[in-house]
Amino acid sequence: MNKQKKLSIGLVTYNAEKYLYSCLISLMNQSFKDWEILIIDNGSTDGTIRYIKENYPQFKIVEHKNNLGFAQAHNQIISWTRSEYIMCMNQDIVLDKDYIKNIVKFLDNNKKVGSVTGKLYKWEFEENKKTKTIDSIGLELYKNYRVVDRQEGVEDIGQFNSNEEVFGISGAIPVYRRKALDKVKIINNSGREEFFDEDFFAYKEDVDLAFRLRLADISSYYVANAIAWHDRSTANSHLQTNWKIASAHRKKNRMVNYLSYRNHLLMLYKNSFRINIFKNFHHIAWYELRKYIFMKIFNRVNNKQIKSFCKLRPLMKNKRKQIKELTKIQAQDMLKWIK
Repeated sequence: MNKQKKLSIGLVTYNAEKYLYSCLISLMNQSFKDWEILIIDNGSTDGTIRYIKENYPQFKIVEHKNNLGFAQAHNQIISWTRSEYIMCMNQDIVLDKDYIKNIVKFLDNNKKVGSVTGKLYKWEFEENKKTKTIDSIGLELYKNYRVVDRQEGVEDIGQFNSNEEVFGISGAIPVYRRKALDKVKIINNSGREEFFDEDFFAYKEDVDLAFRLRLADISSYYVANAIAWHDRSTANSHLQTNWKIASAHRKKNRMVNYLSYRNHLLMLYKNSFRINIFKNFHHIAWYELRKYIFMKIFNRVNNKQIKSFCKLRPLMKNKRKQIKELTKIQAQDMLKWIK
């Protein structure tokens, strides 16, 4: 992409046709105009590519025959752009007209902040209903190392109108400072830069990146006046009881469960201080045992996840070594983010 803009928008699509009208019109209506967009299509079989070419011929689109996954596709976008800020946009997002303006203003005024998210509400797509129910205002970390979207499922009545530093940000519509991403990138065995871990393919790659930013002592913030809506089909962060969480897992696509379960283990291995794992071991062990039993009962987990984790462990060991080298905080500094 030749002309450098303030913000690069990366949109990775996969059978996204039903979302494109709402998503892209909200992008075109942004009050902030100093942006460029690069779309990577991961092998869509619907009318995604046709719709974009017919309605937005000015947009650059790269077509892959196969699904490379969220992580690798967004890494391509980050590597192929040169802007100061990068926004990774999900296809099932609708933006308020001032979303980008308010995000960019915050980043311009807070030079040490590495990643930000706005206030994401739930979007009930089938009814085309924009709700006031929180989808995400950042990520939070529990003692069992379950990472959830903050306040998901809570009705907004004005209690979330202040900017806050958060543990990390969701991958639904994150904006990153490029310099921050450069500080936490890892080099894979092929010598290629990875910002999102490509071995994850999809799911939990945003949490993994949030850990790396936090370990590098780079802050993340929730920006209250930047509003967007998200049609999240796999959410269960707001569920608190064992049965409700297990039932939600049962409804998920098998591949989603497979990747989510495996990638959580990979994330723990790569990014955790051993002493913190020891301090919270009973919380972690009890959570993992319950999760395994429930998923086993519902036939949502089997030995494939464990075998895949073991197969990837040598690669993760190398990445863990790199992460230790970029780490700027101590184990006790991470504890303040554990609820």
